[in-house]
Amino acid sequence: MPMTLLLVRHGATAANVARPYMLQGAQPDSELIDVGVLQAQAASHAIAAFPVVKIYCSPLVRARTTAEIIAARLTVPLEVDARLIEANIGDWSGLTWEEIDRRWPSEHAAFQENAAQHGYPGGENLAQVRERVLPVIERLVAVHPGETIAVVGHGVVNRVLLAHWLGIPLRQARQLPQHNAGFSIIEFLDGVARVRKVNVAEHLETVAAAA
Repeated sequence: MPMTLLLVRHGATAANVARPYMLQGAQPDSELIDVGVLQAQAASHAIAAFPVVKIYCSPLVRARTTAEIIAARLTVPLEVDARLIEANIGDWSGLTWEEIDRRWPSEHAAFQENAAQHGYPGGENLAQVRERVLPVIERLVAVHPGETIAVVGHGVVNRVLLAHWLGIPLRQARQLPQHNAGFSIIEFLDGVARVRKVNVAEHLETVAAAA
């Protein structure tokens, strides 16, 4: 029997809905806004269809709050793992892409070309994120054979993991869609990962309509 991982992104924060978009990584430690709470609640209903035995999450407030909402509905234990934290985006934290391009034009161009190698100044590149997070997931998979778990984390981390399992170049990871409170389904059998669905988001339609 395969082991199933539900890889969940946290609900929306103010930075996620800002226009122009504002970057947030390991800092600032932002809270969910009202629509983010609604998204997390919608995700909890969708994830309740799976036999989840435990939830793991990043220590950041936006991920932890999302995980707590899901865990409460499913009545399953929740464990915070500091190694699941979002990418360290260094000097670009809290800035827009327009500000970044104006202040760091060469670094921004290199990042857009290949973020796996040329990362966030003062922070991590995508290869470093993969090296940090992938062993954590592999350990969780190993301790839950044949079971289903959910891991609530972040956009950059989730994209890096999915790119690895899909076998696509890491520099293309940022092209993978990751809705707030969307989730992906990955099965593991005999050590082999198979991505069954990426960015399940149908449950968010009612939240969008209400907003």
